[in-house]
Amino acid sequence: MTRQRSDEWRKQQIRAAATRCFVRRGFAATRLLDIAREAGLSKGGVYFHYRAKEALFHDILESQLKTLEARWSFEPVADQPADHTLSRLLVAHLRTVEDEPDETRLAHLLLSMAPQDPTFRESLDKAFRVMRALYEGVIARGMKEGVFTQGNAEHLSHCVLGLVQGLASQSATHAEGKLPIRAEDAAQTILTMLGGKMPAMAVASETVATEPAPTPPSL
Repeated sequence: MTRQRSDEWRKQQIRAAATRCFVRRGFAATRLLDIAREAGLSKGGVYFHYRAKEALFHDILESQLKTLEARWSFEPVADQPADHTLSRLLVAHLRTVEDEPDETRLAHLLLSMAPQDPTFRESLDKAFRVMRALYEGVIARGMKEGVFTQGNAEHLSHCVLGLVQGLASQSATHAEGKLPIRAEDAAQTILTMLGGKMPAMAVASETVATEPAPTPPSL
């Protein structure tokens, strides 16, 4: 392994440990020493790569943002009605909330810190813009197809994302980060509000909850 690859592997190890510390203890209460212990390193081992926890937290946010952009920056194929496409996106989005609890808890932490730090606000806004753009495109297509009630697609994308984020925030009250309702039920409710319908297979039986999520590419 080259020195550069070794350093990057070590930084990934530190970021993973720091994420666990931040979501467990909060940003203010977490020390570099706590992160070092979580990573199984000396404090000097962490300090060599990150001189302050602020720099480490920003690095974590940049990494998470790249992951989010890779997950959401694509154009859904139009081989099915827009309401079916939107249902798949919603279910996949909400299942990710449960399947990636540390990522979700980190988002909760970022939301609480954004009002005090313009850099955090910018990162959060960028993440929301990426997600809204995808939802807006599908909603606009649904209006053209006549499967959604006519309206302002941009405004509706804000509302859809707000509902999803609201459900995600409620997962913070569950010890295992579970949503208050099933992802399929939430998607059904949102589609009903837009005037669309869930695919028949998605509401046929409760067994859908145990099947692999119908995720879009790279999601």
